[in-house]
Amino acid sequence: MVTLLLTFFVLLFAISSVNEEKWKMVVEAFTDVEDVAQVEIADEDDLSGGMYDSLEDVKVPASPNEIQDFDDLYAYLNAYIIENNLESDIQLYDGDGYTFITFRNNILFDGNSAYIKWDGKTILDVLGDALVNVTAEVGAIRFEGHTARAGTAYSDRQSLFDRQLSSDRAVNVLYYMQCKGLLAPEKLTSTGHGEFKPLIPHDGTEATRIINRRVEVIIIENGAVDKSLEEIYKEVYGEYPVSSDTLKAD
Repeated sequence: MVTLLLTFFVLLFAISSVNEEKWKMVVEAFTDVEDVAQVEIADEDDLSGGMYDSLEDVKVPASPNEIQDFDDLYAYLNAYIIENNLESDIQLYDGDGYTFITFRNNILFDGNSAYIKWDGKTILDVLGDALVNVTAEVGAIRFEGHTARAGTAYSDRQSLFDRQLSSDRAVNVLYYMQCKGLLAPEKLTSTGHGEFKPLIPHDGTEATRIINRRVEVIIIENGAVDKSLEEIYKEVYGEYPVSSDTLKAD
């Protein structure tokens, strides 16, 4: 009995660090040789889905405390968006020297309101926590507010209201982030564009208005070139103005 127990524990130890070659040797002991080729053990490339050279490349900070550089900021925020099923409300893009974030207005604001909703504050808190360890690597943060035209016709009165609303929304997001004391206030800027920088041309439909109503946050890496909004749009979407077919493809 003691001998059998010892053999059992030796077997457990032997298979505790199995690799493909060892496994084939075990299989060969119990099956015909021609069957061994059908037995495969996934290696690191298989586990990464063929997208990365190794598992190390897919490491994502599990908490804000693990964010150590500017690239970690994007990885952490992207994981948060996916985990919380926010892909339809928040768009994230990892640019050369910047991180571009688009918030659909429904997640931050109620209609015709510039007061940040509680759910929106939660999202901004996540962004603030993610910035804590990399503030020295952030050169500037821009907050861009946009509204959508109510119809196809241009109206001076509505246009002025929308420009004020977009400015108030952008500056309120800026103010909320500034109150966290993460960055020097002079690194933060806000702009309200009203209806004048739509992602896709106004056509009076609600589907188009939903896309054009948004607040964007552009986090610029220290020392990187501060690109114009149009330049960023062309990098993110491949063109500007953006066609509705391009957005559907994304």
